[in-house]
Amino acid sequence: MSRRRARRSVRSRRRRLLAEATFHVYALRVLVRPVAGLVLVWLLGTLAHRYFGAGPEGLDPSWAKAAFVSYNLLFMEHLSQLPRHPVGQLVQYVQPLFGVFLLAEGLVKLGITVFRKEDNQEKWMSILANASSGHIILCGLGNVGVRVAEELLRMGHDVFALELDPDCPNLDRARELGVEVLVGDARVDGRLSSLNVARARAVIVATDDDLANLEIAMDAREADPDVPIVMRLFDQRLAQKVRGPLGIEVSFSTSKLAAPLLAAAALDDSVVGAHRVGDQTMVVMELAIGAAGKLAGIKLAELAGGHGMTVVAWRRGADWDTRPDIQIRLSPGDGLQLMVDSSRLEEVHALNSG
Repeated sequence: MSRRRARRSVRSRRRRLLAEATFHVYALRVLVRPVAGLVLVWLLGTLAHRYFGAGPEGLDPSWAKAAFVSYNLLFMEHLSQLPRHPVGQLVQYVQPLFGVFLLAEGLVKLGITVFRKEDNQEKWMSILANASSGHIILCGLGNVGVRVAEELLRMGHDVFALELDPDCPNLDRARELGVEVLVGDARVDGRLSSLNVARARAVIVATDDDLANLEIAMDAREADPDVPIVMRLFDQRLAQKVRGPLGIEVSFSTSKLAAPLLAAAALDDSVVGAHRVGDQTMVVMELAIGAAGKLAGIKLAELAGGHGMTVVAWRRGADWDTRPDIQIRLSPGDGLQLMVDSSRLEEVHALNSG
């Protein structure tokens, strides 16, 4: 595990412990009604015992004794003889039933609240988010959203996700990865704020509905004028237009992002990535160094200096090294990822094959 991911794990445990303590305090609210009911039954019992609780000797109990007897009856403790008056006798039988019922109601509700957080999902997520800072709020767990979450977690960031569809197939996958998931509509007033958007590092809006994405982005900007917002849009013209008016730092058209990669990959199966730089299409191509080519035996530094190629990653064996020593000489069978202009694909293959 990388240091960044290890730090995220420690930070997440601390955050969760703080949130658990806060949630338990919040859960105590369910006891308000049962406790108020117990107090009311105790007071009514005290009143009934004071006026109808005289025993066989015919003496009315004092207020202090009536209150004590009433209190004990709540917990099914009978400390006095059966009163002579029918009302007092009825209270002796009925009051313990009310006490047991109210106590059981309070304990059951407390247990359900504490141990079944899914029944109080929004409050639990709000408490968890308010114990966090520098987290990422991700709206949408479709195929794009769940991959964004994977990358963010790999980078060591905490991710809180909002997903509208309770049947979304990626919910379980996201939870397994460590994403804190809230099922609900991100457009509901106050929902983004409940995830502590004010202390979030960024908001990523990645649903498959352009209008919903715009509305969510506007809500996020209203909740916090300074939070960075990254938005996915299918309409390229719309993506260009909304940057300035909404104050959104980055808005991406998925078709614009995908087009260079699809075009380059269709022409050459070694292409694993592509993006546009002005009028140029830069591609990342993955090669296995051939024994007969000119690339075998040269240093990585020569690729940049002599051939104008950028080394993205190199490997000799199983694991990729994204920061290899530039003095390494390439050997047949080495793996290499290079970034070059798309017009140079054939040139690179020629150098590698001889």
